Amino acid sequence: MKKLASVLGIGIFLLATGCSTIVAYGLGVPAGERERMVEEKNVMVPMRDGVKLATDVYRPRAEGKYPAIVCRLPYGSDGSMYSILAKFYVRHGYIFIMQDTRGTFSSEGTYFPLVFEYDDGHDTIDWVTKQPWYNGKIGMWGGSYFGYTQWEAAPDNPAITAMNPLYTSGTMKDVIYRGGALVYVTFIPWNAGMKEAWNEKNGIKEEVKVDLLAGGFFNQPIRNGEKVEIKELLKDPKNLEKGVEVWTQHPGDIQDAEVLNFDKFYSRVSAPSLLIGGWYDMFQGPELNDFNRIRREGKGNAKQTRIIIGPWTHGAPGIPRNKIFHQKMLDGLKVYGSQMIAWYDYWLKGVDNGSGKEAPLKIFVIGENQWRNENEWPLARTQWVNYYLQGAGSANSSKGDGKLALTLPQDESADKFAYDPNNPAPTKGGAFLPFGEWPAGSFDQSETEKRNDVLLYATEPLKNGVEVTGPVKMVLYAASDALDTDYTAKLVDIYPDGKAYNLCDGIIRARYRESLVQPSVIEPGKVYKYGIDLWSTSNYFKPGHKIGLEISSSNFPQFDRNTNCAGEGGPDCRKTANQTIFHGAEYPSQIILPVIPR
Repeated sequence: MKKLASVLGIGIFLLATGCSTIVAYGLGVPAGERERMVEEKNVMVPMRDGVKLATDVYRPRAEGKYPAIVCRLPYGSDGSMYSILAKFYVRHGYIFIMQDTRGTFSSEGTYFPLVFEYDDGHDTIDWVTKQPWYNGKIGMWGGSYFGYTQWEAAPDNPAITAMNPLYTSGTMKDVIYRGGALVYVTFIPWNAGMKEAWNEKNGIKEEVKVDLLAGGFFNQPIRNGEKVEIKELLKDPKNLEKGVEVWTQHPGDIQDAEVLNFDKFYSRVSAPSLLIGGWYDMFQGPELNDFNRIRREGKGNAKQTRIIIGPWTHGAPGIPRNKIFHQKMLDGLKVYGSQMIAWYDYWLKGVDNGSGKEAPLKIFVIGENQWRNENEWPLARTQWVNYYLQGAGSANSSKGDGKLALTLPQDESADKFAYDPNNPAPTKGGAFLPFGEWPAGSFDQSETEKRNDVLLYATEPLKNGVEVTGPVKMVLYAASDALDTDYTAKLVDIYPDGKAYNLCDGIIRARYRESLVQPSVIEPGKVYKYGIDLWSTSNYFKPGHKIGLEISSSNFPQFDRNTNCAGEGGPDCRKTANQTIFHGAEYPSQIILPVIPR
């Protein structure tokens, strides 16, 4: 469990350090004043239903009132890394509060992810406001799940002055499913880890094993989505035992589930956030949406929310240390640390350090490997450029004839490939929660591009560099001999030596091409228009490089694999789908890139 916390939180860095002064050095900020600290461990804070949550309070020994920084998490608050972090904050004049969420570690109650965080978050903040050391200012901190707990505590809660959510979102539904497909490599291991922690807490000696390669076959019956009332479901003890599987059978079921969809809450948040994201983080798309929505719809200071996006995966700023980014781990940490402490000092102490006047966005441009400030997302100067798929019918693998061009092709031969769910195109990097042999991030895709079930379309070597910064969309015209199947798209930067590094990707499940709530089969042989959302990137394609696009029907185990059986034939049904990708004047398949003029 503690291992899981180190992966999910910024604590991955703190675990490697020995004291608060080293933390300060790593974060690129002053160590603060030496301050004796009082530790109050496992203060049992009552919630509205009588359940008590274990809360650790770290505060300066000197009498007085101080601003507080609150963190609520399900991964255990007793680790040494949090004591070290607490010393760092206390030295900077803050009270640091850590709380085990309901049903985890030393807290009472029954654990179930996400459902109780709104009520418990509000009750915890209300408790803080009643303490003798409370000075009227409350900040919140944390990443991933304990970034989500910040969002849930924020609506209708003026007591929260400022937040710092890292690698997270208030809208979890868009992390569980993308294009109707389950983000399998993220969801299954995380859920298993939480089950294992629950077993450990309750003395159940049962190992929860995860073998991703043995499963992930999707063949659910086709039905309309039915809104899941999660709190009603939890009244049945059997559903509590099943865990989150009770509401992850169908993407349409959870579109309006309150704990998974923040849509109605943006206008009810008044606290500004310093958001931290990564181009290769599983929350990247939803977090950019949070940024835009809260600045547009939020109340008062919430409109001053900012975001920093680095070339990072899920974890601490500065990870990964991929050689193509030419960025050391400490470089990323210092970018974050200096911004973070300035953010708290500005909002919680009233220090006029300019933090409130910083540009709304700070982004890392891959390829150039430079940080840049921007004012809006997408960038106002974006030129949306269509790159059309071209070829003579043999785009299969990197040896094929697939091209990307700015001109609309006329009559052309279609490209074909066979997708076998027993032999899916493998995941190598991407934006997801890393697990085992599947690290997230950017990796050379050239081995995957040798497969015949991967179509590759690429420009000629660029004479001039091209910057692509913003959301990336794909319009694909395709036909299949199956009733249901998947199509995937991946944008890559192809280097002169043939190495191809992934930038962003996406998927569409055919049954959900028109609606997540009302799926429908496709007619074999009929050409359909599909939209694929690849989320976003910021990359400078250097002169001599090629802009590349991979098209396939699988990216496993990032996404679960479609059996092509359309819900028929039972759980063991497997069919090979024969896919046809069209391009030309009648069917202009294209990738739409946000090009930034230079």
